[in-house]
Amino acid sequence: MTRRLLRLALTAALFVVAVPVSAFAQTGTVIDWGPDSYAWETSYNAATFRSNAGSVLSAVGVINGFLGPLSSINPNTPGTEYTYYLTGLTTAAGTVVTAGPTLSVYKTIYTGGTIQIWQGSPRNAAFGTNPPNGTVPSTFTDGSLFLAGTVPTFTVTVTRLNSNGSYVNGNADGGDPPNGLWTGGSALALVSAGGNPCPFRITGGWDMRPADVLAGYVSQYDGKIDLNCPTPALPSTWGKIKSSYRD
Repeated sequence: MTRRLLRLALTAALFVVAVPVSAFAQTGTVIDWGPDSYAWETSYNAATFRSNAGSVLSAVGVINGFLGPLSSINPNTPGTEYTYYLTGLTTAAGTVVTAGPTLSVYKTIYTGGTIQIWQGSPRNAAFGTNPPNGTVPSTFTDGSLFLAGTVPTFTVTVTRLNSNGSYVNGNADGGDPPNGLWTGGSALALVSAGGNPCPFRITGGWDMRPADVLAGYVSQYDGKIDLNCPTPALPSTWGKIKSSYRD
């Protein structure tokens, strides 16, 4: 009897600390876009490949894939267009360069952004040049709001040759663990779990080759959004645990 009570007391203690309300599990990519996607900044120096302190980054693009909980929606349906508008991302320090023997890494950290995804008709998105312009962001934010969210952090990392500054590769990342959060839109329930919006992570390739970038933009941004939805823990009760220790 004493031994059984001791086991029961120890199990109760473990139950309190070890059983979570929920556990997070990566649910994967839900939104994909590119190559029809470009970014621009308010204060970027093309001669030094650096964003100045206080520069604000924005991007627009056409979405070409919905997956996971959004997979029932076809963004390529004729006559219907899904677009995104990422904006408000501000760099406090500007670009920081770390030089190596032959390559240098250009890193810029932005904070305080938002993203909107719009559903509209007809398919009229047009990039033009030197944004913002007559079609950017207006033709990417018409129709009805599909999703809206906050992007607290966004880091752009680009590698260049020391010899001539030529672009080698680049990427953008909202951070791990995911810290983006959906705040509204008609599809909010589809990216929520247990009545709460799921955290998300925005990533992608950051192409700064001059031949690939439209005039007035700084990069071609081939991106995606991954969800990190909460998964409820397996249900258990104190009664069930006690019954397992009955003699």
